[in-house]
Amino acid sequence: MSGSGSRKNEKDSKEDKEGEGSGWASTFLKVAGAVAATAAVAGSLYSILQQPEADVAPYRVQQTRHHNHHHYEEQEEEVVILKVDGSRLPKISSAGCGGYLSSASQDWICGFVQKLMFTPTLTSDETEREAILRGLLWVKEKEKKKVIAYTDNEGVENLVNSGRRCKDPLIHGIRDLLNSDEWEASLRLISGVENAVADRLAHKAHSSISYDLEEFDDPPQNCLMHLK
Repeated sequence: MSGSGSRKNEKDSKEDKEGEGSGWASTFLKVAGAVAATAAVAGSLYSILQQPEADVAPYRVQQTRHHNHHHYEEQEEEVVILKVDGSRLPKISSAGCGGYLSSASQDWICGFVQKLMFTPTLTSDETEREAILRGLLWVKEKEKKKVIAYTDNEGVENLVNSGRRCKDPLIHGIRDLLNSDEWEASLRLISGVENAVADRLAHKAHSSISYDLEEFDDPPQNCLMHLK
C-alpha cells in the first residue's frame, strides 16, 4: 500500500508539474501573440502614416496637411477684409472699379480691377455700387465664409444698410449677397485715406483693354506705397 501510494504521489506530482508547464507555455504563447499583434498593428499604422498625402491647397491659402484638418478649417473661417472703390473719368469717357482682399492683420491676399461701361449719365454713386457688387461676387466665388467689405462712399453705405426701399437693382444685388446664408458678410464705411489702395486699383481699370475682371496675385506697382 505504501509503495502504491508513493507511486501515485509521484504520478500526481509529475502531472502537476506538466500542468504548470503547460499553463506557463499557454500564457507565454498568449503574451507573444498579443505582442506580435500589437507590433503588426503598429507597423500597419506606421506604414499608413508614412504614405504621401495629397497636397490640396485652395487658392492663395497656405497648404495644410490632412492631419491638420481642424487647423485648416479654422484658417478658412478667419475673417477676410474686402476694400473696394469705383472711379469715373468723364473727360475720357471711362469708368472702372477695383478692390483687394487682405487678412484681418491687413496682409495682402489678392486684388482685382474691372473696366465698366461708361455712359454720360453714369454717376459716382453708380460706379461705387458696381464696385461693391462685383467685389462681393468675386470674394464669394473664392468660397470665403466671413468677409467685411469697406467703401468710402457714405451715401451708398447708408442706403445699403438702412434697408430703405430702393428700386436700384445694384442695391438689391448687394443686399442679397450680404444677407446670403452661405456666409457672414457686412458692409462698413472707411475714409478715403484708408481706402487708398482700392482707389489706385480702380484707377488702374481705366487702362484695361477688356471689360473682363482682371486679378492680381501681387500688388500692382501703383499700390505699393499705400500698403503697410
